[in-house]
Amino acid sequence: MENTGIDVPKGLDKVIVDTTAISSTDAEGELIYRGYHAIELAEKLAYEETAYLVVYGKLPSKDELKEFSGFLSERASLDKKSDSILREISSGRPKIIDSMRSTVSFMHIEEKENDKVLLEIAAKMPRISSDAFRYSRGTDTLPEPDGSLAERFYYLITGKADKKDARYFEKLLVMYMEHEFNASTFALRVAASTLTDPRSAIVAALATIKGPLHGGANSEVLEYMLKAQNRDDARKFMEYKLSRKEKVMGFGHRVYKKVDPRAQFIKKELLELSKAKGRKELYDIAIEMEKEMWERKKIPANLDFYAAIYMYLLGIDEAFYLPIFASSRCFGWTAHYIEQVSNNKLIRPSSRYTGASGLNIRKGKE
Repeated sequence: MENTGIDVPKGLDKVIVDTTAISSTDAEGELIYRGYHAIELAEKLAYEETAYLVVYGKLPSKDELKEFSGFLSERASLDKKSDSILREISSGRPKIIDSMRSTVSFMHIEEKENDKVLLEIAAKMPRISSDAFRYSRGTDTLPEPDGSLAERFYYLITGKADKKDARYFEKLLVMYMEHEFNASTFALRVAASTLTDPRSAIVAALATIKGPLHGGANSEVLEYMLKAQNRDDARKFMEYKLSRKEKVMGFGHRVYKKVDPRAQFIKKELLELSKAKGRKELYDIAIEMEKEMWERKKIPANLDFYAAIYMYLLGIDEAFYLPIFASSRCFGWTAHYIEQVSNNKLIRPSSRYTGASGLNIRKGKE
């Protein structure tokens, strides 16, 4: 059969496959959520306010925010059966992201409407990640905390009720929340286009975000930064990696070729945070690595690069880095599921066959 499809770049690079009103990068290179600069949202709004905006397309009124926050708080805990499943699958010390994916597949969901199902899953993500971590290590789980959504999340992953550090953490959550048609979001939209249920679409997204070329990118960088003593060590590390043509995680982005505005925002916050924690040398090491990569390869640092040391200084165990990303992105996934099914067409691309043809199976013995 003749293939009459359109050839596009491998990986769909720069290919526009659909429209979206959720997020994009504007003409100035700034990330926007529903028309607002994401950085301004991180600076001025709470995590739950931004989540409402991303999901429903407008900033919430006082009453809408109260109802939304109340829903997320009420749905934050797991029922006994779901908790039992989480405990069982976490006992073998798998990665937290694997426990999250499996628990979402099995856990009880009270809601029936798509947006509420998705939001209930998002509400439970901090509890799932916290308990998975503690079950895998045989330690006690933490009680359900009070406070804002970001404060509760921060407590569940660190055991610390610290409003100032939770506010730093909140800004990172907002930066992670949404980023147009990234790999996990596109996987979710492909799943949603089949009209599968919201739970299954979230599982598809969680499976995709785990990959080191998408969500699991910052562990290597953090490991080196903690070994380096100064800027000279950082420079030598970059020289070594680049001379061997080895990939340095935390650099490069499909969208941002010159500068990742999210990374630069967290970089600014990191300077303040590193001084407050008495660890400015870590900031200096990161700056030197970024400088060397740009001077040698003209490849910018991405959000994961600075987020790694940012979360370390906030006392967050490295095991939580990817689960934090996924938990925040869950609100973006919610918006994309709703948008996809509201104007749906099955996503089913064609391919160009390059394999063998005309082969025959010889019958009998010669």
